[in-house]
Amino acid sequence: MKRSSVRTSAASLSTVVVAVTAVILSATPAFAATWTTVATPNATSNPNRFNGVAALSSASAWAVGSADYATAPFVRPLAARWNGSTWSLVATPAVGDDATLVAVDGNTTTNVWAVGSTQSSTSSPLTERWNGSTWTVVPSPKPAGAINANLNGVKTLSGTEAWAVGDALVSGASPASRTLIMRWDGSSWTIVPSPSPDPWRNLLVAVDATATNDVWAVGNIGDDGYGGTSAGAVLRWNGSAWSRITVPGADATFSTIHYADVVAVSSNDVWVVGSAFHRQLFREVPYVLHYNGQGWQHGTITNAPSGRFNGVTALSATKVYAVGGSFDGDTLVARWDGTSWARESTPSPSGYHSLAGASATGTGIVWGVGTQTGSSGTARTLSIRTTNG
Repeated sequence: MKRSSVRTSAASLSTVVVAVTAVILSATPAFAATWTTVATPNATSNPNRFNGVAALSSASAWAVGSADYATAPFVRPLAARWNGSTWSLVATPAVGDDATLVAVDGNTTTNVWAVGSTQSSTSSPLTERWNGSTWTVVPSPKPAGAINANLNGVKTLSGTEAWAVGDALVSGASPASRTLIMRWDGSSWTIVPSPSPDPWRNLLVAVDATATNDVWAVGNIGDDGYGGTSAGAVLRWNGSAWSRITVPGADATFSTIHYADVVAVSSNDVWVVGSAFHRQLFREVPYVLHYNGQGWQHGTITNAPSGRFNGVTALSATKVYAVGGSFDGDTLVARWDGTSWARESTPSPSGYHSLAGASATGTGIVWGVGTQTGSSGTARTLSIRTTNG
């Protein structure tokens, strides 16, 4: 879940927008939230990681990820539940193969989806649903001819409406790597056609929505020559079809842009975060992209550290939070106050620590989850929270 449950109704939709490039600067924050580390459980003494979080209320939240085991399957899904005072592990179904959960979202405490992938000789989509008492694996399709398929993001609108996004590698096809979008209709998941604009590589990493006819998905495309992608891509669902949206790309300041997450505060207020190579600073920096209903702006925060944003969430249009990590090992949280971005002070656990996802609920609660590595050198789950966001 990317934002508070308070929503703005969708305005009329348009798939044609004007791209406007302008750096979004930050200033000394007029307000700063108070962040604290909240103890989290681990399933084993081996590496454990949180990849995503969904805050449903002050007394209900979910974090998902993976835990490493000494016996097969060596990587298993990890789910933890917040009850208002503590995090505790909740059992997930055995799937037989290595598996991980990447994202989680719910619209009520009895309707929560988590997605990821299973891995044997090839990878396949994994969708699990919480009904208020147990997690259940729900069958999800693998595209015809796909060697590998993965789900990276999920958005739950109701019991009969949810979206999951990811990628599929299809043998003998062009492009081989394609975007993958699935829709839940209350009884089953079905694949919905989606653009794959690059002739080589296409993948989706996150999805959010303001209404059933206003859904946003972001991902990455192209080939940077080093085994990675080279540009970001934004897709939008208008109630009947997915289309690609024109957004600012590489320019005199930024290149090799990567998207990691999206939050749609309203149909004319959408934020995308990730990272980009800054040509003047000659390093990778956190990156933000904003749609205001008329056009797009992109940029980074002033004095940006070398690092990246991995998640974004919002309490309102003037309370947007981006989370990630700097390459010196610190968590990274920045806040948009309606005018500018500013980096916030966050706890600094020992060792390396980074936030992978964020979620907000109510009037001031914001969670960030990820991984920390202390003196032992073993990855452990991490969560931080503010109640005055």
